[in-house]
Amino acid sequence: MNMSQAAQDTAIAAAKAAPAVAVAATGATGAVDWSAVAYMLTALYMALQIVLLVPKYRQMLRNWRSKGEPQ
Repeated sequence: MNMSQAAQDTAIAAAKAAPAVAVAATGATGAVDWSAVAYMLTALYMALQIVLLVPKYRQMLRNWRSKGEPQ
């Protein structure tokens, strides 16, 4: 392995580790309340699930009602 390849591999590894290091730094300094972020993301996920599933369940209900009617 030559020197430029080692430098490139080190730069790639540093770029991959940067987000984790940033999160750890904010958690250690108390700059961000991660429990509040977790609650917010959970609420967002639940709302997204509701929005995405309502049309599916409406269609299922329509199909169920149409099968129950006499032809």
